[in-house]
Amino acid sequence: MDIRKGLIVADPWIGFILDGNRTWEMRSGPTQMRGPFALIREGTNTISGVATLAGVGWTMPLRHLLETRHLHRIPTDMLRPEAAEKWNTPWILTNVRRLVAPVPCDYPSDAVDWVNLHEEVSRKIAIQLDDAVHAGSRVPTRH
Repeated sequence: MDIRKGLIVADPWIGFILDGNRTWEMRSGPTQMRGPFALIREGTNTISGVATLAGVGWTMPLRHLLETRHLHRIPTDMLRPEAAEKWNTPWILTNVRRLVAPVPCDYPSDAVDWVNLHEEVSRKIAIQLDDAVHAGSRVPTRH
């Protein structure tokens, strides 16, 4: 698998994604990106896992955000009208896999969402994913 893009995700959200408890990554708007990507833990310059961006939902009003908490895990006390403008568009994730060992990556300090990964970083991710399959085990997958 050739992964060339990474998405910066803050704690605790990246943990929820990697644990399979969050299938919607909430953002302030849609993206054209689809397919596999790396999950970069904000503030660490490391890739903790991979996922597939299967699609993007519609911009949601606060009422729908409250009704879909089980998919995005944003606590009710954080879902105020001003916050809802910040996290109102679900990016739908599938095939989430945690890496055995975090992969270091560099990206611009002003990056917020997507970053381009260097070829060497993509290679290190692919090696981990391939090793897990060839060892007869699978990197844990969450849908």
